[in-house]
Amino acid sequence: MDGNVSNAVVSAEEIEIPTREDLLKLARGMVPTLVERAQMCEELGCAPDETIKDFKEAGFFKIGVPKSYGGYEMDYDVLCEVIMEIAHGCASSAWNLAVLGEHAYTITNSSREILDELWGEDPNVLIATGNDPKASLEPVDGGYIFNARTSFSSGCDHVRWWISMGREVQTGNKVGVFIPKQENVKIIEDSWEVIGLAGSGSKDISFENVFIPQKHVRSGPFGPEWGGKEAGVTNSATYRLSQISTKPFTLTSVSVGVAGGVVEAFTDMMKERNSRFGDTLSDKQSIQLRIAESAAEYDAARKILLTDIQESLEILREEDDIPEEMHHRNRRDMAFCPRLAQASVDRLFYAAGAGGLKLNNNLQRQFRDVHAAGAQVFLNWDVNGAVYGRSRLGLEPGGPTIG
Repeated sequence: MDGNVSNAVVSAEEIEIPTREDLLKLARGMVPTLVERAQMCEELGCAPDETIKDFKEAGFFKIGVPKSYGGYEMDYDVLCEVIMEIAHGCASSAWNLAVLGEHAYTITNSSREILDELWGEDPNVLIATGNDPKASLEPVDGGYIFNARTSFSSGCDHVRWWISMGREVQTGNKVGVFIPKQENVKIIEDSWEVIGLAGSGSKDISFENVFIPQKHVRSGPFGPEWGGKEAGVTNSATYRLSQISTKPFTLTSVSVGVAGGVVEAFTDMMKERNSRFGDTLSDKQSIQLRIAESAAEYDAARKILLTDIQESLEILREEDDIPEEMHHRNRRDMAFCPRLAQASVDRLFYAAGAGGLKLNNNLQRQFRDVHAAGAQVFLNWDVNGAVYGRSRLGLEPGGPTIG
């Protein structure tokens, strides 16, 4: 494309924007199919093409895309709610939506020239990321030569672009770049062999002597495009959510959604099962109490997650940023909710007995997936809990940073 925004911008009147409940209804309707596909998703090592197609047709990837590019420009908590519903059926599929859907919000904080190239013809274009601390950028005429082997590129089998960070070899400065799919960008197929979230497709990517033109260089957070200004969004608050203290809630949503799915599936299973001694399991108080406690943990985690996002958005509608203590609280909660989800699942997995171990029982996959999700660095309790505790004690909070 020639970069002329008039070729890309869509009139808001041309877009039929679904309601939150419309999207949640579509997500709930997909759960039985996602359960049926869960084993195939795991065996493939990535989300099935059919699932990504279903997500596109449902409009899930357009939740965060600006209206000017054919998207819905909805608040971040809408995406998180949809992810939680999807995770009732398949955590790996939900992880794909969590990562790729979040990127729409991040990408919106880019120049109009880049946005035209990305979304000018298709609002469903998907973009992945990756991380390589040794990624290098060699300055050349008109841009850079990029070399890296990035890791954890979730959903990479379904994308047409990547975003990454690298260091200028001369200055050591960090630089963000966009990279289109091309011959010298290769997915390392055997690099994601794991016991949980196997279908997230979080593989390594090799970038070998990739030319990055200057127009594909990204500015940092709080640059001139921050808040979706270049995309002309009317809902700027949701595009100013912190990349560290709020955006990872999409990943938290996967853990929480898995817990909700397990509570539902376990409850249905207990209604039908008898013990080996012939008595009805649903009559046992121990089963009733386990369901009650696990459901309470799921409900609590879901409420904490959505409340943190909604409170952050309310402040950002009036202010440039949320208070520092709210940043720390959000980080605490995004790591605490997966702990609630794990406890909820563990309690019911134990009560399922030997039947829960069978490979044809989705419960064993959900057990593995909920623990794998909690291993993600921005959901790490030791790191994020310490950030909150240090801040309460008047110490420098510390913790991971982007890039």
